Amino acid sequence: MSRSECLPPLMRQNFNKKVGVSLYYFYFDSGTTNTRACLLKGGTILNRGEIPVGSRDSALHQNRDVLISALKRLYDQLLSESGIVDTQVADIYMSGMISSPSGMTEIEHLSTPVDFKKLKNSIVTHYEADFFQRNVHIIPGIKTLPQGVTASVETVVDANNMRGEETELFGILHRCPGLASGRSIILLPGSHTQAAFLFDGTIENISSTITGELYHALTGHTILGSSINGEKCTELLPHMVCMGYDIVHRYGFNRALYVVRSMDLFAGSTLSERRSYLEGVINGGVMDAIVSVTQDKPATIAVAGPHMQYEIFSAFADKLFPQFKITEVPVTPSFPFAVEGFLSLMGL
Repeated sequence: MSRSECLPPLMRQNFNKKVGVSLYYFYFDSGTTNTRACLLKGGTILNRGEIPVGSRDSALHQNRDVLISALKRLYDQLLSESGIVDTQVADIYMSGMISSPSGMTEIEHLSTPVDFKKLKNSIVTHYEADFFQRNVHIIPGIKTLPQGVTASVETVVDANNMRGEETELFGILHRCPGLASGRSIILLPGSHTQAAFLFDGTIENISSTITGELYHALTGHTILGSSINGEKCTELLPHMVCMGYDIVHRYGFNRALYVVRSMDLFAGSTLSERRSYLEGVINGGVMDAIVSVTQDKPATIAVAGPHMQYEIFSAFADKLFPQFKITEVPVTPSFPFAVEGFLSLMGL
């Protein structure tokens, strides 16, 4: 197993020769529960911030202003801290759940296949009249359904979508250009794990699964928490990850979950063993979804997330799925994939 051949994040500055000053840009990456934002001068991050507000808050209050007003406060705060005023910001860009029904304005997903040019040319300009009182540019999400088509209950299993991850994907391709050649699978672990299937840099298919949210729900709101919660970091044990996958397929998901409790009560297991097993139970479904798309054909899976996620999928490949080569896309917290994707779309 190996790391992907990736370049360090580029931090080039853009210079506006016409007016003789460097341009400032502002970028929001707004999710379901959190929003991240950064002020940029050319290709350099000058200031950044995060708030625990997302589309969920607007949905719960049935009022989009809850989200939009919070974004404006974050915008004003970062500008004030940086000694910048609104008129100095050339453009504001947004991606993620901001284009959902509970976001700033609903924008239909683009249908796959989607390449860099299609995404860039599909950015929507929206005038936000109440708080920002200026144009904002919104990067749309991606879906596997045709435009304007609603799935039936029989075909909805083939419907997959992402909002925000598409910008991350093009940031990853910018940082790791080798992944834009031939066939590759980029895995974005998180609350929802997205697997993007690409050919020569074009997103051809998506597989969407729930992982992180499921893990936190199980450990925070069920009896399993008493068998899983404890010290912050533990060793990941590949054989226990694979055991979790095996038990799911032998006895089903419900029984596999209960085995976590049995391991604690009757097997004298360690916390590392139980956690590794549960990761196998939850993430095994991601592997099954990938196999259903690839039809067992050999492929490279690039894991773009925490190192432990790379270890989980390496365990699967080593023991159970030799047709997959697992590589790691290193995460740079100071320069997120989404920001690099935004900059690449801007040509910076």
